Amino acid sequence: MGGTMDPEVKEKIEKGKLLFEQGKIHEGLLLLKEAALSAPNYPDIHNQLGLMYSMLGSYDMAVASFKKALSLNPNYIEAHINLSITYNEMGKYTEAVNEYEKAIKLEKLEGKLTAGMRAKLANAHKELGLTYLEIEEFESARDEFNKALEIAPQYLDIRTLLGNTLIKMGKLDEAIKELNNVIDVNPKYIEARLKLAVAHFRKGNRDKAAAILKETLTIAPDNEKVKVFLKLTEKE
Repeated sequence: MGGTMDPEVKEKIEKGKLLFEQGKIHEGLLLLKEAALSAPNYPDIHNQLGLMYSMLGSYDMAVASFKKALSLNPNYIEAHINLSITYNEMGKYTEAVNEYEKAIKLEKLEGKLTAGMRAKLANAHKELGLTYLEIEEFESARDEFNKALEIAPQYLDIRTLLGNTLIKMGKLDEAIKELNNVIDVNPKYIEARLKLAVAHFRKGNRDKAAAILKETLTIAPDNEKVKVFLKLTEKE
């Protein structure tokens, strides 16, 4: 878009991105703003500006930049993802979900979701799920964690969060299945082991819960949470 880029503008963009990666966000922002004035029709510049504004906590400016990028290229998947994450940070959850869905639809149509963007989108769903979990909207939390796992099924932390959410919903058999899946992949995942013990304890299977906790202590002998919970399971 916008024809061939002027070499000086290209240099400013590259320097600005490098400064951003080095944590010198203000300096990088100045260069990118200059580049945007010289080449206003390049969506990549506006997407990068949005990232910088977001890192600085200037969310309204970030939203404006991502929207500018999308006005220039409506199929810009990464800008949709970045906009969705920013909306989530602002507490605008409906808008965040709308942007997630646009990104997913585009990915299905174009198959352009890179590993980095896939991770970013999965984590955005995770953060939204955690927000729902905090306000005890358990069904919505479960749905967000499931969406994250559709994108990145290998994320054991998200599967553990899903298991914990299912426990809170009283869906103990489903929780046990998810948590066993985590432990099958990583037998030393302590948090998943703890939640699995909780699920069995809630089902009334004290002996099973105690057995899981005793095995967990062989992996993490100094873990106080495991010790305390084990004492609870052994009480008559």
